[in-house]
Amino acid sequence: SLHLGVIPVLNVPLVPELLGSFGTAHPGVSVVVEEISSTEIETALEEGRMDVGLGFVTRHSPNLRYERLCADEFALIVPESHPWAKRRTIKFADLHQQRLLQLPDSFVMRRMTDEICRKHQVRPRTVAEINAIETLLRSLAPLQAAALMPKIALRGRDGLKVKAIRLEGKNLDLEIGLLRLKGSAGNTAVAAFRELARTAIPKMVRK
Repeated sequence: SLHLGVIPVLNVPLVPELLGSFGTAHPGVSVVVEEISSTEIETALEEGRMDVGLGFVTRHSPNLRYERLCADEFALIVPESHPWAKRRTIKFADLHQQRLLQLPDSFVMRRMTDEICRKHQVRPRTVAEINAIETLLRSLAPLQAAALMPKIALRGRDGLKVKAIRLEGKNLDLEIGLLRLKGSAGNTAVAAFRELARTAIPKMVRK
């Protein structure tokens, strides 16, 4: 069996396709997938309740091995009806006092975007905090607001009528990778999943 933890922003974009490929190659392996926060994944791995995690490479825990698979970057996600929807790039400084929907600060991704805003001396106007990625994205048009998220967040969400606009600024990159406990041999299912993830995820993020 394989017990996988995945952070919310990567679940819809990556997991269905990964499960399809893994299930085809290893039909006898049962898989449990949990969508939980980065911190919860790290704790579950340390306590032996989970085999592998899929998330951002934060290197927060000295007990875990973080395996970088690829990089992505934060973009400004806007609905098609947004005044900026036709723009190709936006300077990060232009986000000052702009209407944003944000994740709560219990999310690592929110803490990352807060830090980027501080470095750019930008204070956006938080219209609402929403702890579900799908609900947040679906609320952009009704609230005429934007969101800061990795570009990969929109993969598999073609029907939402939102788009990612490239941001011009510093420290917008983030690393996506696998997490597992140091010194854990893991089982053959974990080894097989790691091999698949190394090949498949960089291609999926680049699409």
